[in-house]
Amino acid sequence: MQQLNPSEISDIIRQRIDQLDVGSEARNEGTVVSVTDGIIRIHGLEDVMYGEMIEFDGGIYGMALNLER
Repeated sequence: MQQLNPSEISDIIRQRIDQLDVGSEARNEGTVVSVTDGIIRIHGLEDVMYGEMIEFDGGIYGMALNLER
């Protein structure tokens, strides 16, 4: 078994960290309460703004129009 010195270990760790592909995505999830005639009522989207486009599962988009609390 080959012995590594501390600087070689540090270099290996740096290379692994540099090669690490970490993605991040901001998400705000709510609960669908009802779906009728193309209107979806969702509870729990605290940070949504009027007119904001919302992405649903399957790549479907909708627009926030009524911001009841």
